[in-house]
Amino acid sequence: MQRLVRYAAPAAFAAALVVVFEVARTLALGDTRLGSAGQALGFALAVAGLLGLPLWLGGATLVIGADGVRGGWRWGRGDAPPPDPARVAAWVLFGLVALVVLVLGVQGATTKFVKLFRRPVYQGLGAGLVAAGIVVGLTALAGPIVGALARALGRVRGRVPRWVDPTTPRGAAAWTLAALFVGAFLAPVVLKELHTVDLRPARLALLWGVSLIGFVVWTGRRPRGVAWLLAAGALAAVFGAGFGWSAAALGDSQRRLLALDRDTLLAGKVSRRLGRLGDGDGDGVPRLFAGGDCDDTDPSIRPGVYDAPGDGVDQNCTGADLVLAEDPIGGVQRDPPGERQRWNVVLVTLDAVRYDLSLQHMPELRKLAAESVEFTNAYAHSAATYWSIPALLASKMPSRLHMGRDQTPVAGEVLLTEVLRQAGFHTGLFANVTIFFVRGLRQGAMVANYDTSHFTVHGAKPGSAHLTDGLLKHVDAFQAGQLKGGESMFLWGHYYDPHDPYFEVPEEPAADSSDKARYEALLRYTDRHVGRLVQGLKDRGLWSKTVFVVTADHGDEFLDHGHRFHGSTLYEEMTHVPLIVHVPGVGHRTIEGPIGHLEVAPTILDLLGIAIPRTFTGRSRADEVRTGEAAPLEPVFLEVFPDSNYAGHQVGVRLGDLKLIYRISENYFELYDLAADPLERDNVYDVHPEAPRLRELLLRYADHHLYHLARGLTGAKLPEGAPEKPAPRKRKRGKRK
Repeated sequence: MQRLVRYAAPAAFAAALVVVFEVARTLALGDTRLGSAGQALGFALAVAGLLGLPLWLGGATLVIGADGVRGGWRWGRGDAPPPDPARVAAWVLFGLVALVVLVLGVQGATTKFVKLFRRPVYQGLGAGLVAAGIVVGLTALAGPIVGALARALGRVRGRVPRWVDPTTPRGAAAWTLAALFVGAFLAPVVLKELHTVDLRPARLALLWGVSLIGFVVWTGRRPRGVAWLLAAGALAAVFGAGFGWSAAALGDSQRRLLALDRDTLLAGKVSRRLGRLGDGDGDGVPRLFAGGDCDDTDPSIRPGVYDAPGDGVDQNCTGADLVLAEDPIGGVQRDPPGERQRWNVVLVTLDAVRYDLSLQHMPELRKLAAESVEFTNAYAHSAATYWSIPALLASKMPSRLHMGRDQTPVAGEVLLTEVLRQAGFHTGLFANVTIFFVRGLRQGAMVANYDTSHFTVHGAKPGSAHLTDGLLKHVDAFQAGQLKGGESMFLWGHYYDPHDPYFEVPEEPAADSSDKARYEALLRYTDRHVGRLVQGLKDRGLWSKTVFVVTADHGDEFLDHGHRFHGSTLYEEMTHVPLIVHVPGVGHRTIEGPIGHLEVAPTILDLLGIAIPRTFTGRSRADEVRTGEAAPLEPVFLEVFPDSNYAGHQVGVRLGDLKLIYRISENYFELYDLAADPLERDNVYDVHPEAPRLRELLLRYADHHLYHLARGLTGAKLPEGAPEKPAPRKRKRGKRK
């Protein structure tokens, strides 16, 4: 009985401590509002099952194993003396330090060689040689260092408490855990490369390890009886009940599911691992743990797969078979173009500028909005530049674009720049030479100027001032008649500075050294030079005959919902962007109806009196800009999908004040009422009366989204079940004559 208590009780109480910490932290600091006490209790039970049972079983196994190792560990046989504890501790300490030195040395060498060489073989060879040199050096120094450590530890042996003495098992365990704790907290400070790594789960695991050892030591000193055994058994029963309940009913509440996935440190990760259990058909998606497999007997049917159109089978569990004629996008009625306006067009795209922070840190944009038409609910359709900018210019959803190997549109895609060039405009592009501007996005531009690349390519140094200078110099050349083209010009400038990494701008100091403060300083810096561009057009007498459009390709996240940077989620900080349109003769007005980037290019062409190409799928909002009369509400769809850079797969829709996100990868829904909850904290999917209607609309869109991804034209990863493409035929080469 005593041995059973020794094994079961410490593991149970250590697991309970971690569960209590996880639940308390999530309820106090989590982003998701759980609402009722019943929701909170259900969440606590889910965490108890998902974390408590594995940690209890794992802890008991660890204690049993450690006890067995201790019992079987014998130094020598017969009269052979045991080794000196001080020397053993010295070797262990030296080994730990040597391991840290080796890891840091290889990491630093790899970072350096990646910058020096492009070929992986040279990078790996250099890092390997550095690792070999470190090992040789440590081996040569091992003898004298261990000897010195052993002598130092021998002097303190017996003079300090056993739990502090590193030559005793308890002291060694205490020092090891202390070192792990210090390392977990100081690693991001010592290695700046780790500042984006979330080490909180590791710290929670360390809490479990420390508490487990503490309970083992405490209970080992005092014999415990039936009361402790009953208490441990009660905890184990709660863990088991929670585990079974979580497996069967976790997906019944999207709130609890979101809290587990987004707000917990460990429970969400464990849930995804446990989700592999109970997969009856072996397709990787079970019914248990909110897996969502609607037919666990057929491996071809599960969420997120390609749904063959018109076959009468719902392969991806959206509730209906794909019908191509029921496409939620397309079928826009086009009116004949109106009177042609001989205006210029200047398009300014800002990289990684989110709407909410632009209001606080971009005063020049606020001045521009005060004399222009501002769309306060404008959306980029994706969260990465090479998806959102082509969607803006081609008026197509990112999943429907035909992209080349360089992640830019192929020549067959019709861009706004090409339409304006064909209409007689001089066209120019000013941007940094990141890969997505080199080829496909320059099509239609008579001039493609990348001089700003010397200033800002992924955060080298600020380039907004240089970009504005280049644009205004080009305007002067156009006015002087030095450039090819007609009477009007189209200039597109992309301001890249707010993109990570966030560097220091001497003339615009940050409030502190944090990434967010630097980002905000870059917003102010970029804003100043956008304002200088506006003033330059006014000084040259062009403002009264120029359509001036400012928007952003996406936003950036600073742990608003537990993430950093951009590319993988569809929250407001990621997709809600500024959109300001100045039109000659049109005063200030604010338009609150949601608008997507698909509608920007058709609106510009409509304002100019130029026919909108049939390939453009967005509607024009020109009448709303001219008159201020609200256009009918239409859904704005959003999407991110996995490719070589990003792993997230989500689709979303904004309709009125409601925004629904469907996480295809995790198979659950988030619904937010943005009028009442602009920070997207309260997932009302379980209770909102409009949830079923929005779900049907979004799942219908998801069917078409997966269908277009399965065509393999976007460069994204193909959804499971996509039909195989026929291998291209090899052309026979004739003999040269």
